[in-house]
Amino acid sequence: MIIIKGVVFLLFLLGHIALTSADDTYTDALRSYERQEHRQALQMFDRLATRGDPEALYMLGQMHESGQGTLQDFVEAHKWYNLAAARGHRHATAARDAVATRMTAQQISEAHQAARAWQPRAAPLRAAPEPLPPVETLSGRQLVAEVQRELNRLGYQAGPVDGLMGTRSRNAIRDFQGTVGLAQDGQATPALLARLRQTGREPAATASPVPEPTPARRVALDDDFRDGDYRRNPAWTVLSGRFDIDENGLRSIVEKPQVVTPTLPMLRPDRPEEIGLVMLQLILEQAGGRAPETASPVATEVEFGDAARIFVHAPVDNAFRLEMELASHQRPGSLEMGLFQGNQPGGGYRLIYNPGSRPGLSLVRMTTAGGEVIASSEGTLDLEDGRFHLLSWARDESGNMQVWVDGRRVLQAHDQRLRQGFQGFTLVNHGGDYNLRRVRLEH
Repeated sequence: MIIIKGVVFLLFLLGHIALTSADDTYTDALRSYERQEHRQALQMFDRLATRGDPEALYMLGQMHESGQGTLQDFVEAHKWYNLAAARGHRHATAARDAVATRMTAQQISEAHQAARAWQPRAAPLRAAPEPLPPVETLSGRQLVAEVQRELNRLGYQAGPVDGLMGTRSRNAIRDFQGTVGLAQDGQATPALLARLRQTGREPAATASPVPEPTPARRVALDDDFRDGDYRRNPAWTVLSGRFDIDENGLRSIVEKPQVVTPTLPMLRPDRPEEIGLVMLQLILEQAGGRAPETASPVATEVEFGDAARIFVHAPVDNAFRLEMELASHQRPGSLEMGLFQGNQPGGGYRLIYNPGSRPGLSLVRMTTAGGEVIASSEGTLDLEDGRFHLLSWARDESGNMQVWVDGRRVLQAHDQRLRQGFQGFTLVNHGGDYNLRRVRLEH
């Protein structure tokens, strides 16, 4: 009799657990994620994914890509993004293609096989969503919080849903506005919230077969400097300063230059010797968290030191993948690196690394009109720990850019101003001690 009662109780308990699991909603899972309860959120998204929920599939891809609640696993991330894309999630394809640039051909093949083998355990279900508060009744922090929630739902990484408008939330708003063709003012408004709520809630497309891997990228530049000579195969050109080859690759040591009071003349990309120091001045002005509300043209005057400048011709398309193995040996200084348009470094995109300052990394667009910061990382970025770090930078055909440091995404942006291809890679050392062990550029 006691055994029978125990079995009945066990069956009741299991049934209660099953019902509790079945009652999971995407909103509940997202709230756990926003509270940084990543393991619990991962379990909830996984249960929703077994029903074929495309948004839960997408979030599983994000969490596996960034290692939230689980070990970082690009194969799993690619699989989940692929499944979400096949079920109509509008951002999953771009996310899958971005993570694929960080994977080997073997890993991509494994991810496709895993996606083909996966099957939902039940027909797609979705609990009735909680009613959304009317847009016209929201203001202040409530409005900002709802905007943050919707941006996170769509994969724009607005950060915690706390109703506080910071740099991360503004960048996410600008990214969304750029994607849908709105003016990128970074403001949380009722009209923006209405547009966010409408986006992605249309009926999902019928699931389609998992696509085959995309063609392999073409390598435009791959140099590890093991031949001991940067002047050949490929041939680098030094514009100023000194570069050497040591056991850790290309080495540059420069004393930090002096920056003078800003004045009116505009930075011109046809003067490559001006680019990095002007960017340094801008980054120093932002140190301490005072980032600009909106990107603005740069105007300053600098007193040029002995900055070391080098470039290499490596023509690539407008969409590219750049990887650098970089070591920084001292805190003062700044490093400029990026792709240029034209015969010599001028227009193009630059990443500016400023050790120990806020922001640690900024993305700058260079045109004939001058330089413009289009995105910045949060907080400081300290690479001075005696080891090499992998910096990865990808841009797709739509102008979506992401930057990772050691597999952690630190910056993302959307920019379509530069539509032509790029002619090569440039590196400028403004008062630091750096080693470039390897650089690889694909398109």
